[in-house]
Amino acid sequence: MNKKSWLTGLLIIILSCIAVLVRMYYVNTLMTEVNISEDIYNAAKVSIDTNGLKTAFADGIRIESFYICNLYLAFLIFGNFTVAGVYLNILYQVLTIILVYILLRNLTNRFIGFAGSLILAIFPIYIESLSEVTMFHMQLLIAAFVCTVVDLIVCLIFRRHAVKIDSNTEQTPNPLLPDVAAEKNQPDESMSILPDTSMKEIRYDDLEDNKVQYIENPLPVPKRREHKEMDYAFEPTGKDDDYDVSDMTGKDYFDIE
Repeated sequence: MNKKSWLTGLLIIILSCIAVLVRMYYVNTLMTEVNISEDIYNAAKVSIDTNGLKTAFADGIRIESFYICNLYLAFLIFGNFTVAGVYLNILYQVLTIILVYILLRNLTNRFIGFAGSLILAIFPIYIESLSEVTMFHMQLLIAAFVCTVVDLIVCLIFRRHAVKIDSNTEQTPNPLLPDVAAEKNQPDESMSILPDTSMKEIRYDDLEDNKVQYIENPLPVPKRREHKEMDYAFEPTGKDDDYDVSDMTGKDYFDIE
């Protein structure tokens, strides 16, 4: 399992437990009275009297019709419209808090989303609204659901667009850089074999063989200069090569005349 998915699931479970425990504590210890909307009560009671939910959709499909259906199903469990409305509000609030967490997580990160939804879960005014059995909590849940769906769709579009850009970038090689895969699988054609320019022994015979043979110049040219050599006027014998050295006793080398 992905580590991030596991952490997200854990935060949702912790957030749901905190929201439920705070609301159960408020209902059992701090709630003094419950106000139920008269229109909702009468519509739900009519559904009970007619033994069905057909009357809830008599005026068409509306948000109020869905709320009456949910209240009717909760009534079948708890046996009282007031108690059913309170626990139905708890369910709506917990689902709304989870959707707010998902929305904030997609917009920022999971920790900021957890902090924002936790503030909503323990917000006193929001908790005290449990005593009002109206469609407010259901409408708030629908609004949070719509915002979350729109946010998920936008994030999905941007992610696909980013993946498409990355794939196009990978398919277009950089002309300044060699293709690494091509280097591993096959040699690069642009790289030619260079001749050996290292130092090696030069032989005289090789120079004579490779010497360029020029043709004789047919035009008149100046007379070639005769080769001359310079030598000594006399041959040194070795006995007259020494210089006389004066007696330097008591003198300095700077005193030589």
